[in-house]
Amino acid sequence: MIKKSFKFVLSVITGLILFSSIAHALTLQQAKQQGLIGEANNGYVASVQPTPSPSLRALIDSVNNKRQQGYLQISKKNNLSLDDVTSMAQEKAVKKTLPGLYFQTKTGDWVKK
Repeated sequence: MIKKSFKFVLSVITGLILFSSIAHALTLQQAKQQGLIGEANNGYVASVQPTPSPSLRALIDSVNNKRQQGYLQISKKNNLSLDDVTSMAQEKAVKKTLPGLYFQTKTGDWVKK
């Protein structure tokens, strides 16, 4: 039962990551490809640069708000903590990060895959 529930949670997380990417498909992908945005170590996206532009900040906030809504639904539906869900999402996002794009390590460093 736990394996089945875990697989369900992972599939929903994958959907959320894809949905948040699709919602801003070109803009988010372009920002990632330009090295401006990466998968942060907390299950959300973040600016790789210390001071993002207002439009980049708006994109990051929009994607993260959608992810947070989805993570909250998953946590409630599966009786998991939000921290557990975001941790699983972060691991999945790093695995799915394409070569040449950025992700953040547990220590906060940005690494190009």
